[in-house]
Amino acid sequence: MDKMTAILPQRAIPYVVLTGAFLYNLNIGIINSYGNLNIYLTSYLRHKGQNVTYRDVSFIYELTVIMLGVSMLIGNVVQKKLGERATILTCCFTTFVSFYLSSVYAHSYLMLCLFMGVLYGLGYGISFTIPLSCAYKHFKKNRGLVSGIVISAISLSPFLYCPLQTLLINRNNVLPVENIADGGGGPRERYFEDPHVLGRIPQVLFIQSVIFLIFGTCGGFFATMEVKGMDVNGGGEKQLDNGNHDVGKSGKHVDTQERSLTDVERNDEQTRITTEKQKGNQNDGTNEGDNLGSRLAKSFKKKKKKKMAGMLNDEEGEEGEDGEGIPNGNKKKKQKKTKNFILFFLNMLNINTTIFSDNNVQKYYNKKCTEDVFFFFLWLSVVLFNSYINFVIMYWKIIGITYTSMEDKFITLNGSFINSMANIAGRLVWGSIYDKLQVHITVTLLGACICCACFLLPAIAHIYILYAFACALFYFCIGGSLVTIPIITLKKYGELHFPLNMSILYTTRIANTFLCSVVVRLFYSLFTLRCLSSAFGLISLLATVAMFFLTQS
Repeated sequence: MDKMTAILPQRAIPYVVLTGAFLYNLNIGIINSYGNLNIYLTSYLRHKGQNVTYRDVSFIYELTVIMLGVSMLIGNVVQKKLGERATILTCCFTTFVSFYLSSVYAHSYLMLCLFMGVLYGLGYGISFTIPLSCAYKHFKKNRGLVSGIVISAISLSPFLYCPLQTLLINRNNVLPVENIADGGGGPRERYFEDPHVLGRIPQVLFIQSVIFLIFGTCGGFFATMEVKGMDVNGGGEKQLDNGNHDVGKSGKHVDTQERSLTDVERNDEQTRITTEKQKGNQNDGTNEGDNLGSRLAKSFKKKKKKKMAGMLNDEEGEEGEDGEGIPNGNKKKKQKKTKNFILFFLNMLNINTTIFSDNNVQKYYNKKCTEDVFFFFLWLSVVLFNSYINFVIMYWKIIGITYTSMEDKFITLNGSFINSMANIAGRLVWGSIYDKLQVHITVTLLGACICCACFLLPAIAHIYILYAFACALFYFCIGGSLVTIPIITLKKYGELHFPLNMSILYTTRIANTFLCSVVVRLFYSLFTLRCLSSAFGLISLLATVAMFFLTQS
């Protein structure tokens, strides 16, 4: 790593890290292809004599999400013990082993739960925050966009793995045969019975494990590169502001800004004092005792003195009239008010941009989320808000095959491409919107889109074009939902405890997995599969109202 760091220009390293984080998430996000694998694995297990249904096999995905959330809680401890690079490479090997063993024991439902569910989720969760936290260390601006780029790779993974799975398993485009689930009065389901199709399923699992071992390891290696002299394990300290500084030309200035930023982040009392000064006397210019941006403060103070001197000179000539007959006194007063407003605005801008990007997060900024008395209500709202995600990921293809009667290849190739592009667009667009608008406004817009998709699907699922549009809208919303978690963590609780806070808030994925499972099991036999989305739309609507108020402060 040292040799590569020495060869590469320091200005290029942040973008190499961003590329590595993207590549790693592109491969680790194979979990999003479980919905495409569901029908194949269910058919294979039934062929081997195990009486399972789509709902049973979807439990493998639910188990993965549960283990992902649980292992994220210990991921921060493991990262501190082993370091980021050793941790992420170990998790790469764990993922390879999980899919390799799944290919060997693909005939056993319990073994698939153990390897594809528990083992894969364990490795994925421990390293989950590493790519994003590594990217954050090199980019201090546009965090929403950076989050969208890094996490969008997870959304792109179905476009890599779903066509691979379908083209290798069902290369002759064999149609599934309709059966009655559970051998009785259950809902109708379609399964593959062709022995050639079923025989290729273990081979595909092995191929996926090899692909991930190669590309995931490369991505993890690049994502953990660091700038020489940069404290990687400093919990957000001494970070490189790639958006504002030239590393090669102004290293001393960067070090000064980083040290002052560290002082502010680690000293909450000093931050509180600075905030009080900002509120109590907004026209006093910058504070000389403020450690943050000291050079900018001095420069601004000189400019302010010149402006004030000019204003005093203007006041001496207030008597008389100008060429249009307007009294100079009134004109000068208006100019004075305008200048005072400009100074006030500049002072506010200088203070806000050098301390925080959002004034509404100061109370719990750089605090542990557990110190927030309203955190449980926020956590519960996120659980309800994202309850639809598991349903869409696991059943989008099954709904298409069941209600549109289109060919397997057609649904997979078009669906994986459209869904992946929509998901990537969702992460980038919603990430950018979070940068531009306040959190509670963005959450409300996102919630409206989710409800629209949930209530629209039951009405148009039998028309393929409209079904594809509904799926694209769902994945566009999923992109925004998954960006919401790190953005709320960052904007509300800061980056000092980001891995810990992110891990705790991400446990909402465990809870909404349970919630999705309960809703599906209760209403799967009573309603058609496509009508279940309406229940999730109602849940998301209630959560949107709650999050609107909880994310305002």
